[in-house]
Amino acid sequence: MKKIKVLQVIPALTLGGISSVVMNWYRHLDASKYQFDFISFNDGPLREEITALGGVIHIIPTIKQQPFQHLKALNKIISSEASYDVVHVHNSFKNGILLWFAKYRGVNVRVCHSHTGGVENKLLLPLMGLLKAIVTSASNVHLACGEKAGKFLYGNAPFKVINNAISVARYLVKPADNIAIKKQFSLPLDKKLVLHVGRFSVVKNHQFLLQLAQQNNLDSAIHFICVGEGPLKVSFAKQIQDANVQARFTLLSATPEIPHLLQIADGFIMPSLFEGISVALLEAQAAALPCLISDTIAKESDMGLALISFLALGEVSSWVEQLNQLRAIARSNEQITAAFFEKGFSTDGVLQQLTEIYQIREPVC
Repeated sequence: MKKIKVLQVIPALTLGGISSVVMNWYRHLDASKYQFDFISFNDGPLREEITALGGVIHIIPTIKQQPFQHLKALNKIISSEASYDVVHVHNSFKNGILLWFAKYRGVNVRVCHSHTGGVENKLLLPLMGLLKAIVTSASNVHLACGEKAGKFLYGNAPFKVINNAISVARYLVKPADNIAIKKQFSLPLDKKLVLHVGRFSVVKNHQFLLQLAQQNNLDSAIHFICVGEGPLKVSFAKQIQDANVQARFTLLSATPEIPHLLQIADGFIMPSLFEGISVALLEAQAAALPCLISDTIAKESDMGLALISFLALGEVSSWVEQLNQLRAIARSNEQITAAFFEKGFSTDGVLQQLTEIYQIREPVC
């Protein structure tokens, strides 16, 4: 049987976010039936695993960085002997030209996948109508990670929601030695550890964590762990020093050890300015952590385990109060597994949706 060849287009080969979602699919799909290749704009630690699974990786410049080289690379990749059956674009409105290349070259299934409910770069706002029109007209499958992300990109046009499923079992396993893990990452042994996982960018709103850290009435035991990379990481580290709150923070590089960090944390925090269905937030719930998140985050992110508190970014005192009262919430592995299944975030269910999409030959929306 001929394999279905899928070209996945993701921002970076980094751990977390969109990359984690796609890699979860790749690990669980039948390798005798499906093959993933990748276009990415930044290299990263996932390269080794993708290559081991048989995937081909194309690292190319963005159209903003090098327009001519970008177009030349797209033409070469999509018109090559690879003969892709599917092109699946996860950068949504930023890759309309890539989708048009795929349409022109006769790729049967052209997937536009929205993972966000807003625009981080405000300079793009005047162009959003045009960018949305380009990607929606060049694609014949319109997906979103949630209703908010779908409405943002497609408006009132039809789209299908594909939940960002995770491998729940990975986050249920308790570490044998909490102290060893804390020492491994140079974390304080006597503090309440509050984890944040996300790219250092404006939308993730690390500035709000800095604001919380400077509140005089915040419990002295609260210690923030920020995991990730990004353009604002160096400046954020300097701001921490300038504010003299170094004792409140540990900044860590992106790591595959997120399950262990979640298991030794006391809480999870996400003050994003906007967010679709956050993979990091799903992982935190699978680890049964109390989660303090901004009320701008998609409500579908809540797995119904009474672990999430939605809080307004304008009410700093509410966040401080919740942090000061942080406590463990008992949830059994069975409760967690059942909740993810009932909400439709189980890997098996999502893979069934995905394989049906990858085999279509006619436009669906």
